Amino acid sequence: MARPYASGKHAFGFCDICGFRYKLHDLRAVVSNMEKTGIMACDECWSPDHPQNQLGRHHFDDPQALMNPRPVGATAGRDLPAAYRSTFESAVVDTTPYNRVNGWFASNGILTWNESNSSMNLVSDPASSNPGDPYIWQGLGTYLGFTEDYVNIDSSVYKYVVTEFTVNRFPDFETDDRYIQDFQGELYWYPAPYPSSLSGQQRAYFSPVFTNTQASDGFEQANKGMASRFKVVFDMSSNSDWTGTIPIIRIDYFDPRNEAGLSPDYDAGDIDIHYIEVVAFHNPDL
Repeated sequence: MARPYASGKHAFGFCDICGFRYKLHDLRAVVSNMEKTGIMACDECWSPDHPQNQLGRHHFDDPQALMNPRPVGATAGRDLPAAYRSTFESAVVDTTPYNRVNGWFASNGILTWNESNSSMNLVSDPASSNPGDPYIWQGLGTYLGFTEDYVNIDSSVYKYVVTEFTVNRFPDFETDDRYIQDFQGELYWYPAPYPSSLSGQQRAYFSPVFTNTQASDGFEQANKGMASRFKVVFDMSSNSDWTGTIPIIRIDYFDPRNEAGLSPDYDAGDIDIHYIEVVAFHNPDL
């Protein structure tokens, strides 16, 4: 078969870039995007096809997102600040027209600030209309004649109400008490403005730290020597009524009242509350 071109071993040519004379077979084709350009260059002028010219020709994966991540912060809630947190290292105490400590108001109870152990003390008020059933509120400022102090919790993010307290004196369990044990442990929340009645309230029992039926929870009279400091968590993550913005909350601790119709029971124990907070994340093992 006839050859189309001569070998040209003695031929010379000129570099299309610098113009200097070289042997023809020493000149090299310049390629761009994997295509010859028709330019022939000497070794000093020639450069390889740059990879940037080939963008889009090859598919590469460089994923950055993780499946089911567990980040600190963000929607996981681990590093979000508390929506509300009340501690008692210091306190603002109001005495008129009602007694309050850091905005907390007690029904059927007496609140005082205990500076020595950074807590708020709660005992029953024997002069109240319903002695033996003290409970505390936050967000009743407008209703009580103070400046508005709604807690305004975003329930879509903040799902846990946590309180830690020390029991200085357990109530005496008596056969005519209306509850099997005197620790009640309930959370209520109300719309704003406060409706001045129980209409519109919602209720939740504490979970998952303690259950009332376990004798080992330390709240029954027979086991009160087991511990004195407790943490209670109200887990609202599956409570369908915990919706919208929560302006007013109420926490019940002890309720040793007698059965309805019997004489009042004034002993409701004595507790020091160390903190109350509403958070987006809670580890029950901590």
